[in-house]
Amino acid sequence: VMAGSASLELVQQVVVDAEATGELDEWAVLDALGVLIDRSLVAVLAGSAEDDAAAPRYRLLDSPRAFALERLGAAGETESLRRRHALAVAALYDAAWDAYFSGAIGHHDWMHQLAADQDNAREALAFAATADAAATVLAIGATLLRALPRSLHAERSALADRCAALVDGAVPPRLQQRALLQLSIHWGNTQKLRSRELAQRALQLARQLHAGTPDDFLLYFALCREAIGAARIGQADAATAAIVELRALEDPGWPPQRLLWGVEAECHVASALGHAADALRHNRRLVELDQARGAHNMNGLASLIDYELAAGDCTSAVKNGSALVAALEGTREEYALAFARLNLTGAWLQLGDCVAARQVALAGWPQAARFEMQGYWADYLALLAALEARPQAAARLAGYADAAYNAHQDSRQVNEEAAVERARVLARAVLGEAECERLQREGGGMNPSDFAGLAFASK
Repeated sequence: VMAGSASLELVQQVVVDAEATGELDEWAVLDALGVLIDRSLVAVLAGSAEDDAAAPRYRLLDSPRAFALERLGAAGETESLRRRHALAVAALYDAAWDAYFSGAIGHHDWMHQLAADQDNAREALAFAATADAAATVLAIGATLLRALPRSLHAERSALADRCAALVDGAVPPRLQQRALLQLSIHWGNTQKLRSRELAQRALQLARQLHAGTPDDFLLYFALCREAIGAARIGQADAATAAIVELRALEDPGWPPQRLLWGVEAECHVASALGHAADALRHNRRLVELDQARGAHNMNGLASLIDYELAAGDCTSAVKNGSALVAALEGTREEYALAFARLNLTGAWLQLGDCVAARQVALAGWPQAARFEMQGYWADYLALLAALEARPQAAARLAGYADAAYNAHQDSRQVNEEAAVERARVLARAVLGEAECERLQREGGGMNPSDFAGLAFASK
């Protein structure tokens, strides 16, 4: 029932009989595994080049596995073994969540470890869904959402939808709260109202749990998501109140895996309040903590370009953005690359270099739909059209952007709002108010397949 490979620990958890009810104890399983290896039915996978000290993993070869699955079905044991597999994987992922926030393992190493069991997680989720085991789905799903690369956006979104449908009172409160927090993070960029509602539910549960068994970080984490969610939809008072409360809970001795969330919250709230210099300062600290927690991804640096742009430091935004795009091209960090290109396009537009902006946008637009970034790109491409003296296209693209934000119940951030408003001002100056409004309405109903032709039309 293992999907792909498995560690010895996972094999034993699934196969060992319950105490005093069968003949297979841990040593018997180990002996049996050794026989299968000797007969070349099970392959031993050594540690990778990245981590040659990792414990070996074991994989049943494809033909023997097909035969073994037939025999398992004939014995009438398929469902019971799949259930034990799902519960063992749930326990593995449950422990992995706690290990991550304990600071005992760095972010990149944690991601690498969890990647080895992603196929087992998918297999366990498939069984748990058919077995109506909501707690098992959430125990695996919340952690898997954190472990899956952002480049797997479609899979992450499908998993998030599945988990969201299962968060209710039938699930243990702590597991509900964990899932709500991770779902709030998942939809933080693309569905801000939904993300805020999930954060509020997570905070309510955290307060209830804290009243019974105090856990400062559990409440702190929920307050961080509350502050970010409120800031992103313009509720500055609620965001500021959450910041005050989480500051009182914060322990400076916490590992970066915990402290990072408070700094991220400070960053978003400063931006919402219009304090661009403070937001930039917090974001630089965020990048430091991201590196300190052992993260090798570039998402923090991609955000840094955005905050430099908001603070009016377009030169630094272009310099850092160009270097980041060059570093990310050809790598698997496609999500970070998509945002780096978006923010670099905005920086070039702020400097008035339409040629450079167009070049970056041509490379970046194909990723827009994949990562639900159509509205953000449409704002900048509307400004590009306006600066290239294409006012009709600018007005239509602004209308398309409005429709994209409405479809996702989303709202603009500082830089996108400034870009699209500038595009509208330039378009109205040429076309007049009425014609500009008409073209924006027309753009709101535009077929997405026609977007690129309009956005990147020749001058």
